Amino acid sequence: MRIAPGKIERVLLNLLTNAVRPTPGDGAISVVVKPNSDHVVVAVEDTGPGLEAEATERMFERFWRADDSRARSGGGAGLGLAIAQGLVHAHGGTIWAENRPVGGARVAFTLPRARG
Repeated sequence: MRIAPGKIERVLLNLLTNAVRPTPGDGAISVVVKPNSDHVVVAVEDTGPGLEAEATERMFERFWRADDSRARSGGGAGLGLAIAQGLVHAHGGTIWAENRPVGGARVAFTLPRARG
């Protein structure tokens, strides 16, 4: 399967944008890439407060927001993660969110490794 770099860039930009919001000014955001035998895992990790249980289950739903009081003017339309999920699935991958054991959130996706 061929990867469309511009589409994966869009996924990464979305994940990074979402990581910036909850991360304190003295916090950190990391992009971690780990290949294995059949796919590559790409993760965006932050040192923010982490995700609530409902967020890990629903954050990829269209128009869902963790904070219902957040206005569109301050937080987008609630489509970014749904679009990211669609792009990752179109590339044959999976995407998920979880809390890091050391605190903060981790949103990761897989892409198939190139054969050859």
